[in-house]
Parts: sequence; structure tokens; C-alpha cells
Amino acid sequence: MGEAITIPAVDSDLEVKTTGSHANSPQIAALQWSYALPAAALAGLIAAVMMLIPVGAFGLGMLAAGALSVMFYRRRNPVANVTPGAGARLGALSGILGFGIFAIFTAIEMLVFRSGGQLRDALLQAIQQSAARSSDPQAQQVLEYLKSPQGLALMMVLGFVMMGLAFLIFSSLGGALAAVLLRRKDRD
Repeated sequence: MGEAITIPAVDSDLEVKTTGSHANSPQIAALQWSYALPAAALAGLIAAVMMLIPVGAFGLGMLAAGALSVMFYRRRNPVANVTPGAGARLGALSGILGFGIFAIFTAIEMLVFRSGGQLRDALLQAIQQSAARSSDPQAQQVLEYLKSPQGLALMMVLGFVMMGLAFLIFSSLGGALAAVLLRRKDRD
């Protein structure tokens, strides 16, 4: 009876998981970037490819990037406790990487298939349709500027910025949603 019982100190970043295949193993709450970066890169690559086909055009590829990054991270680190905030960070990383890969694929496609002229013609046609609908003189001036090479370049840059923001936002959302759904599954 004179024997003292010692309780080991628990690190604040660790939780004890009592269910699942890793019972009583410490569950890491903080992201481990050595696992997160490859998971996000693979998810970003898949999202970039999805965005090149018609299915991805509806944003499904962007949402999938975030969700897949969480799933790949959990596969690499099964004891990870991916919170919705961590899932959003993983999703944001996969979105940034996915957009970068998508931009490279798009540039290569434009060079190889010489589709830059088709894109320019489509933009000019859209501008001309907008000009036909508007009778405002200031709007006409803006539309004339957009027909110039500088205006077309501005539209391309703004389009890529908007696409990058969409990748970031939707991938973050997909990562957070996947973290919530997978977390509920663990609790049951």
C-alpha cells in the first residue's frame, strides 16, 4: 500500500482516442505538415484534372480537392484528429496547389492546341453582345477598352484571380465539410 501511483503528463496537443482501431492511442490535433503537404498536393492534382473536364466546371473539382486532402491526410496519419479548422487549412492548401497545377495545364493546353485565339474570339464575342445591349456611353467606352489587347489581358488576369479565389474558397469549404463528416463517423 505504500506504492505511489504516478500519472504521466499529457501534452496539450494530444487527445486520447478510445474508439476505433487505434484504441487508447494518442490522437494528434495539430496538423503534421510532413503528412499534410503530400496529401494536399495529390488532392490538388486530382482537382486540377477534374477542372479540365466538364464535371469539374461546376466547382465539384474544387470541393473535392478539400475533401480529398482531408481523406488522404487521415490515410497517411490515421490517429490524426482533423478538426473543421484544420480541414479548412488542408483544403486551402490543396486549393492553392490545385489552382497552380490547373493554371500550368491551361497554359500548356493553350500552347499545344493553340486555343488562345478561340478564347480571344469568345471574349470578343461576349463583349460585343454586351455592347449591343447597352446604350450608356460610359459603358460603351469601357467595352471598347476591353476589346483592346490591354483590355483582353486585364480580363484574362481578372479571370485567373477569380478562379484562384474560387479554388481557395471551395477547397477550404470541402476540407471543413470532410473533417466534420469524418469526425462524426469516428464518434459513432
